[in-house]
Amino acid sequence: MDPVYWSTEEPHADNSETMQDYLATINLLDIVLVDGPYAEGTNSAGETFEIHAMGNGDYNNHKVKFKRINN
Repeated sequence: MDPVYWSTEEPHADNSETMQDYLATINLLDIVLVDGPYAEGTNSAGETFEIHAMGNGDYNNHKVKFKRINN
């Protein structure tokens, strides 16, 4: 999956807040685990991905990267 980029008017205090914002407003996966800025989710094809939330240059720009963890 390609990374997801977005901006917010209000700054995020940390990457855990970025993950919560992503899960609440953008996410399309079935989430099975959340641990701060890390999560795992499965798509409709049964593929599971690591999800890593991070900043993208400053506190108002954000990025989530994915890494597939099953076949």
